[in-house]
Amino acid sequence: MLSAERLILEHLQLASVAADLLRHAEARPIDPAPIATARWSLGRQLLAHLATEDRLLYPMLRRSPDRTTAELAERFATELGGLADTFKGYMLGWTPERMQRDPDGFERDTHALTEQLSERIRREEAELYRHIPDTGTVAKVDVAARRA
Repeated sequence: MLSAERLILEHLQLASVAADLLRHAEARPIDPAPIATARWSLGRQLLAHLATEDRLLYPMLRRSPDRTTAELAERFATELGGLADTFKGYMLGWTPERMQRDPDGFERDTHALTEQLSERIRREEAELYRHIPDTGTVAKVDVAARRA
């Protein structure tokens, strides 16, 4: 059974790994080994989470008898569908060699990626997850706060 609590737990895990990646991206000199570990961990978790949403959450909410919920699910699926492609481009574009040649660019792109992830998490939790049947209180997840 899909629940808001499960999705929020996944958000917490994503935020933790994203915060770890940001710490490594901000460090100088750049050390590709822990960055690779954090990026692959984030990738595995992010793509699994997005697949859960695409295969379970959006279809479930689109079938809602409440037209507002169904339309909201459709809008989210359309608007937020690009995160996986953004992440794939980030992974392919930032090789260890490029990170070391342009650490500031890598840091900037990592910030942009994690900000996009944080915004998606915020919007899902504020607008979408409350429409999942039998949900409790929805906690807020902030990627930036996980960096501390």
